[in-house]
Amino acid sequence: MFIYEINGIKIFFSRNFDETINLIDNILAKTKNPCQITTLNTLIYYQTKKDFETYLAVKNSKLVIADSFGITFFVNLFNFKFFRRQPGIELIHYIFLLSKRKNYKIYLLGSTEEVVLKTKVVLEKKYLLKIYGVHHGYFLNSQDLTEKVISDINSKSIDILLVGLPTEIQEKWIFKNLNKLNCKIVIGVGGSFDVISNTLPRAPKLFQIICLEWYYRLLIQPSRIKRILKLPLAIFFLFFDFLKNHFNKFNLRYED
Repeated sequence: MFIYEINGIKIFFSRNFDETINLIDNILAKTKNPCQITTLNTLIYYQTKKDFETYLAVKNSKLVIADSFGITFFVNLFNFKFFRRQPGIELIHYIFLLSKRKNYKIYLLGSTEEVVLKTKVVLEKKYLLKIYGVHHGYFLNSQDLTEKVISDINSKSIDILLVGLPTEIQEKWIFKNLNKLNCKIVIGVGGSFDVISNTLPRAPKLFQIICLEWYYRLLIQPSRIKRILKLPLAIFFLFFDFLKNHFNKFNLRYED
């Protein structure tokens, strides 16, 4: 396990998913209070630069996992490592394998009503595991129905809550409501439900290998252009922070 700290955020890098899942299982076994786990990508990191609530949410997460190529690339570049990113959609697979083995209870929150229900059907069929509840992610639109949603979640006495909300609100919503939730861990999974439910296809293996999943998603969803246009600026901030971090560490070593 390797931990890299940038801008006060500690990012955990493991050799493989088994190591990550063992860490999550350990949290589930020992935690007394709900814990937030963040799957950090470049745009969420950029959001921490613009929004202090998102920054606090990520900074205070029990576990931050590198979801994006950008973050993993810069960590490898500046530390002479060779870690691979761990996408949230793949983490879900291992979470369900763990839950089947340990009888952990899961609740899905996010996306549209149709998509989250399809996701439930797909996951239950694939893993032969009961999902204890679902709710769509549009409870903040006309009025804030957070308390009603939390009440439903808490009534199920779950262990794991998977949250798929937009980047702008996902992490800070989890952080704001964490102590109201009757569960052990809450993991932000972004748009994973759209792919799991087969509403949208995941990028072909080639796009995954060359880290262009975002480009494939743009091809099939041109409406994401506004989101994608943020990427160059997000990468610039990410690179600048890594560079600043690198030289700060160098200066500290030099002063020693």
